[in-house]
Amino acid sequence: MEQIKELIDSDYFQDHYHLAILYDLYGVSVYSMDRKILKTQNAALNTALKHCRALDRIDLYGLILYHLILKQKNSSLIDATQYFEECERSLQKAGAYRRLIYAKLNKGNIYTKLHHYPLAERIYQELELSQSQIDEKNIIPIVYESYSWCSLIQEKYEIALLQAKKAKKAGSKFPDIYITIVYANYKLGNLEEARQAILEFRALFSSSPRTDFIQQFFVLLEKRIENKPLPAPLIERLLNQLPDFRDVELEMILYPFLTAYYQSIEDYKNASMIQACWIQYLQFSQT
Repeated sequence: MEQIKELIDSDYFQDHYHLAILYDLYGVSVYSMDRKILKTQNAALNTALKHCRALDRIDLYGLILYHLILKQKNSSLIDATQYFEECERSLQKAGAYRRLIYAKLNKGNIYTKLHHYPLAERIYQELELSQSQIDEKNIIPIVYESYSWCSLIQEKYEIALLQAKKAKKAGSKFPDIYITIVYANYKLGNLEEARQAILEFRALFSSSPRTDFIQQFFVLLEKRIENKPLPAPLIERLLNQLPDFRDVELEMILYPFLTAYYQSIEDYKNASMIQACWIQYLQFSQT
């Protein structure tokens, strides 16, 4: 990212085409959930878009819009929706059908985050039905992963589990899919299946910040399955780590899970506190 900034600041490149490419690269060269970096990247992508508008390059224009939607997905969901139609139209005209499929998938994921579930489900179903026409092996498991998560947070546990199993069968290596498998089985009363899925998760995935974060939630679930008290230090640690793993969206099931737990032990003070966190998250998760 710093090297690209040096190229931009050198003033060697003056034409719109190269500046559009450089600002686009500057906007996507680093993956980060840091709000300051995201703001810088969004500004760079908007600058790339301005340069591209001076060109007759519909392919590059569609690509920059696609990247802008991806960045807005992590910073401002509402702002991302304004680019959907123009992005898809540009990619369609450019014949960039592979990118168009991913653009539609991202649109479905953003609708899920915005709680527009019927719109998201329609997109996932259309992509699933058209999979025989999709010459892109990686997209199919991602469609199933997204559809399963959309179903899980709506408490459609049977559908969520079915789609998660489809994702696994299609070759998904995404650790988050086990959140769906474990939690859906737990809510459906399939406690042994939930345990087995946790063991499988531990066997398949080595330690990493993301998997360790998910693993902590599974420890809480195991305690709940065994009717044992949930360790307060672990709950506190997990709640404190939520901002560092915003893209996991564990809040969508952790808050209801903890609320139900505290209510079951008649700890209404903590139940109310978690419920308040849950309401606040729902209010601000779309911004």
